[in-house]
Amino acid sequence: MARELKRWLAAALAAWGVIVIGYVPPRGVAPVATARPRPPQPTAARLRAQALAEAWRDADLALRLARYRRQLEPELARRREADQAGPAVVVEAPDSLAAYAGEVVRSALDTVWRELGLGVSKVGVGVVVDLWRTRPAGTGQTPKVVAGSASHLLPDSTDRTTCVALIPAWYRTATLRTSSGPGRRQQVEDWLQAGLGPCAFLAAWGVPGSDVRRWLARRSYDLAAFPSWDRDWSMQSQSQWMSVRFATDAKAAPTWWWPAVYGHPIAAIGCLAGRAASCRTAVLSDSVPRVLPGDRGWWVRNERLVLGNRYLGDVAREVGHDRFLRFWNSPEPVDTALATALKMPVGEWTERWERRFAPRLPLGAAAPVSAAVLGILLAAVAVVLVARGAGRRQVR
Repeated sequence: MARELKRWLAAALAAWGVIVIGYVPPRGVAPVATARPRPPQPTAARLRAQALAEAWRDADLALRLARYRRQLEPELARRREADQAGPAVVVEAPDSLAAYAGEVVRSALDTVWRELGLGVSKVGVGVVVDLWRTRPAGTGQTPKVVAGSASHLLPDSTDRTTCVALIPAWYRTATLRTSSGPGRRQQVEDWLQAGLGPCAFLAAWGVPGSDVRRWLARRSYDLAAFPSWDRDWSMQSQSQWMSVRFATDAKAAPTWWWPAVYGHPIAAIGCLAGRAASCRTAVLSDSVPRVLPGDRGWWVRNERLVLGNRYLGDVAREVGHDRFLRFWNSPEPVDTALATALKMPVGEWTERWERRFAPRLPLGAAAPVSAAVLGILLAAVAVVLVARGAGRRQVR
């Protein structure tokens, strides 16, 4: 009996040693950072104050865009009469930067306009580059206007021929000051191109047909937020800032950032996993049910399809100007018109397009290889020990 007990103890110690070897990190490896404690939940009064502040900012932004459109009207009218290509530009900046920044921005926008193949357009484009970090509100009791991503005032019933792009760029002042350095001018052109957003599409193809316009309006023009038809941006999109991937250091390969992945709409997650039906839903539907409710960050909140901001730009680059124009003005339903332009089902093309930026997302239960091997070994050891014990058991 004592001998059997010793064997069982030895087997247990051996199993414990295998587990320790498999899971304890080697010496010199930095410990994994522990999760930070969650911040306290805001009170109902706090949430109401935040909602009111956000509504004030939205109203203030709408008023600013309307004022800029009126300010740009004379310059846009002059350009139309002279058949002059390019956008009308306004640079809002401190006096120490205004003159130099205006020269750099106008030159860079002319280059972007030419590379996108935009000439004299039916829809005039006005660009406002705002280099102020924060703009003072009317009084000390009203919310400060926070600089963020570009905003756009599209043609409407009051003005059907003008699109205004407001680009907050206070964090770009260092780039503007050194724009003559290597690579700096290209950076200026890239963020100005991104800021043009749907205004570039309207300048290239005009106001879309009724079905396409309603579809894009319901989605806040998220699929036409970046004019990417001038070159292939897929390699740049694999950088570490991609919304669902990150790298632990400069030498490590990007890996999945699971909180951001599951903060996206369900259809976007399914599209990352290679499901064509989910890709079709992510493109054509304006309903965005999510796995994780709440605010997961601006990059997740605004993405209904991972890197969808350049979706229609890539479609235009692949199918060509004329086929995209027929889709843009088509009287047919959006899914039919888009499939006709792509010459394949929307979901199938979108799934292939998503693979340019990210590998297929593994969905479903999947244990790590090390854990699976360790479990099999421990199970085998247990079976062998039980079998040996049963074989030596004496029946009296």
